[in-house]
Amino acid sequence: MRKTYLFANLFWLALAGFAAAEAWRLKVGGLHTPGPGFLPFYAAILLGALSLVSLVQDLREMSGPASEVWGGVRWGRWAVMVAALFIYVAVLEWLGFMAATFLLMLVLFRLLEPYRWTTVVLFSLFTMASAYVFFVVLLDGRLPVGVLGF
Repeated sequence: MRKTYLFANLFWLALAGFAAAEAWRLKVGGLHTPGPGFLPFYAAILLGALSLVSLVQDLREMSGPASEVWGGVRWGRWAVMVAALFIYVAVLEWLGFMAATFLLMLVLFRLLEPYRWTTVVLFSLFTMASAYVFFVVLLDGRLPVGVLGF
């Protein structure tokens, strides 16, 4: 198991180095005059830093069989979460952004940590409203309206 994590972290570190080098060739620019490689360069730097931190942590902490690492995972929750994301993508155009996002958040908040329904509904409404404000109001984007008209 230790070799798997070692190779995975080394892969991400190498990918980050390659992406940073290619972004540098695109001209990074400065903070006030960013070039086309600005975002990819700093994203690659962040990826490299995170993979380096993960590599160091795994080298220090990894021990024991794989059953200790994966033993407490609730696979049913993961399957429902992945299914909910696929259903969200499938019904987004038909149901509309606001309704589909609200329903997705209901499922995810209730599934991941079983809060009371009032808390789940409030957080789902807040998440939907925040996404709407960010994408529509701030970024002036267009989101699917759906059959319900919102």
